[in-house]
Amino acid sequence: MMRLMAAALAASLLMAGSASATTNLLKNGSFEQAGTTGTGAFTGWTKSNTPSNIGPDQPASVIAYNSGASYPDSAYGESVFPDTTTSASPDAIGGHAAYFVGDYSVNETLSQFTYLKAGNYRIGFSYFLTQNGLNNPNNASLDATIIGIPVASTSINNSSTARNWVYATGVGQISRAGYYRTALVFNSNGYPSKDVVIDRVFAITTNDPATVIIPPTPSFVPEPASWAMLIMGFGLIGAVSRRRRVALA
Repeated sequence: MMRLMAAALAASLLMAGSASATTNLLKNGSFEQAGTTGTGAFTGWTKSNTPSNIGPDQPASVIAYNSGASYPDSAYGESVFPDTTTSASPDAIGGHAAYFVGDYSVNETLSQFTYLKAGNYRIGFSYFLTQNGLNNPNNASLDATIIGIPVASTSINNSSTARNWVYATGVGQISRAGYYRTALVFNSNGYPSKDVVIDRVFAITTNDPATVIIPPTPSFVPEPASWAMLIMGFGLIGAVSRRRRVALA
């Protein structure tokens, strides 16, 4: 009886593990980790080509849902409701989102290095256009990229729809395992430009056919286990060197 119970428990744990096997390979893809709002709340992301924050040229910010606050805590007083799209993201809908609002953004980027094995990866995000942002005359765009190659994209122009969550996604094929720079890249072209709210950015493994082929050019950023092996290796080299010096003496 005890063996049967143990087998049943093991089977249930195995099933639970397989059910939760789909995980977001991106850190903090829903911008919840910091638990705060503002331009400094992008935990897990590296910012580059950030606007100067002088005058209208303002950088991306983490905003709160259902808030009438001004920038950088919300969308200039226009309340944004939580993401309502059907998405392949494994992340739950939280209370925050990213808000790209720069008028002169040139490749304004949020990025992180992600370890990807050989295979296909579905990349995507949900996006929302505020009415006050869409009323601005100049266009904007946002891409989810792997080493600079767009996998999921949106163009924000006069034909776009305000106050509606939309899902953008694509599949990139990786042929060589390694660390790849995955990023959100925002561009705008004049004052004032249209802006965009982003949530549930994700990268997951998939068997779906690729829409984009990623060149096999990963960056070398060792995993924690690799760091441990490297440190052990350096220690062994040091020990061997000491033994040789003693023997020579």
